[in-house]
Amino acid sequence: MIEHPRLQYRVKFGQSEAVLYHEELTNGNQRDVPITGTDHQEGWEGNKVEWYTQKEVADLLGVSKATVYHYGKQKKIIKILDPHRLHKEARYEKAEVDRLVYEKQSLPTGMSPNDVAKKLGLSVQSVYKYIQDGSIKAKAVPYGDERITYVISETAYQEAEKILKPTETKRPKKNEYYDSKKDIALYQRFHSSKIPEARVARNEENVFGFYLPNIQKWLTYEEGMKSYTLKPSYSIHQSTLDYKGYVELQVPKNEVVFYPFLDYLYEIWGMENIRIREQNETVLLYVRAGEKPLLSEVFGIADILPFLINGEIYQVENTLIIRSLYRKTSFELPIELLDKISKIAELEEISISKWIELKLSSILK
Repeated sequence: MIEHPRLQYRVKFGQSEAVLYHEELTNGNQRDVPITGTDHQEGWEGNKVEWYTQKEVADLLGVSKATVYHYGKQKKIIKILDPHRLHKEARYEKAEVDRLVYEKQSLPTGMSPNDVAKKLGLSVQSVYKYIQDGSIKAKAVPYGDERITYVISETAYQEAEKILKPTETKRPKKNEYYDSKKDIALYQRFHSSKIPEARVARNEENVFGFYLPNIQKWLTYEEGMKSYTLKPSYSIHQSTLDYKGYVELQVPKNEVVFYPFLDYLYEIWGMENIRIREQNETVLLYVRAGEKPLLSEVFGIADILPFLINGEIYQVENTLIIRSLYRKTSFELPIELLDKISKIAELEEISISKWIELKLSSILK
């Protein structure tokens, strides 16, 4: 009687081989599985082969089941033949899997480029670019056939975070909300004859694609453009306004006015005059001070005023007027003092103007 549920026995009969399975455990119950023969000309008399299921291999290696399948195709691990489909899940010989697990455990520990991208709010492509130019220090390790991947240590990540992670005291960088190669902006509206509304969005890896609100589905950019023939509902480009400061708003994503107001900003003000930072439940909007037409039938100024954080917004007839509370000024400082302020501001990751403003505010309280 064979009691081990994970053993198969190969027994040689002349030039053929029979594979015997005995008392496989299925749903906690024992059952006899018929003996089956194969056409293999090689065999091992009484040789025991231990195995893992495909899911177990995926868990041990920390990869997807699809990756396990490709490992089998690449002969990195040995898949046990099952021509009669006696097992519900593919199985792989234990020895090769254990070898891969050992190799993986011997690799440097740290974060993958995907992990770093999520933490810094960047695309994976941007992380690889920063690795190449040295902004993110990473160790190259073998990955697959003639390929490499990168491991970023906690120390290297902390150093990169100081330089690359957006902070609340810094206005958003363009790559936070705009993909220049595809010329698409976060939450921009697209449509087609098949899809009445699609919104530019990013997936868990911060890659730009499309979200279909009606069916709550995310598409890759290529799938949206080719399979659904999506096209932009408006142009997102306008002339850049003279700099007179910004007005700040914080709009919850679940507000009815959220999408209509963003559509208005993109179409009328243009992405050149707005900046966007996505948060968990809200979006921070920085709108360059100026004047533009407001002819929307979907929302009015009363709908956006509750979300104003900094600055002034008001309407005169059909014109929306945005005024920053900041006024540009200038004064002279000794070069030595200015250098000291510059270094301190850089350490605190804020501008010189912001540092002076905070200091003056604390003194004048």
